[in-house]
Amino acid sequence: MQLVSGDANLREKVVHQLRIEIVSGEMPPGTVCSVPSLARTLGISTTPIREALLQLTSDGLLQPMRNRGFRVVDPSLDELRGIFEVRAQLETSAFRKLVRMGAENLSELQALADAIAASVETGDVPRYLAADRAFHAELLALAGNEVLADIVLRLRDRMRLYGIRSPHGLARQKSSVPEHYRIIEIIKQGLEDEAEALMASHIMAWEPIFTEAIAQRNAQATN
Repeated sequence: MQLVSGDANLREKVVHQLRIEIVSGEMPPGTVCSVPSLARTLGISTTPIREALLQLTSDGLLQPMRNRGFRVVDPSLDELRGIFEVRAQLETSAFRKLVRMGAENLSELQALADAIAASVETGDVPRYLAADRAFHAELLALAGNEVLADIVLRLRDRMRLYGIRSPHGLARQKSSVPEHYRIIEIIKQGLEDEAEALMASHIMAWEPIFTEAIAQRNAQATN
């Protein structure tokens, strides 16, 4: 875990860092986080650590444990599938609205698509996750519905990207690169009919990878 630099946004930086580690599986389900331990590791005071852990608890990623700290929650397969279903419905609707509206400035999306491509090239999974989340957050912001954006990002942050480093997961990261650029082209050209199908497949292509990884993990646990 890298040290977090000190400034007024320490809490947000800690939230971002821990979220990436939890979602990517670097901090696996069952891991117990304590305020003093994290404060020592990151070299900062306990206050932003405590606030960050409470925020992640509110987001459904952690569960408080009496006198022990906070435990990383393990979502069920049914919950994961439900998140996929709702995300696909909400994000496809928002994307179609954005394509219909159009957008004048897509420079941030272009920069994030480039960051995604670079992270895949170098095999940097945490960077990929951060850039991909930021790309989708920017799409939702451009669609202009703050409530929907908040709901979708909270759902996304409750997911666990099991299998993201598996051969199938790495291949999916690579195949997602041109999809991000295509999303930008669809907005530029106003291709509303293509928008919904692309966004749905872009999201749902991850589901079998995650569910396969969960099934393998459960099988290993019973052996």
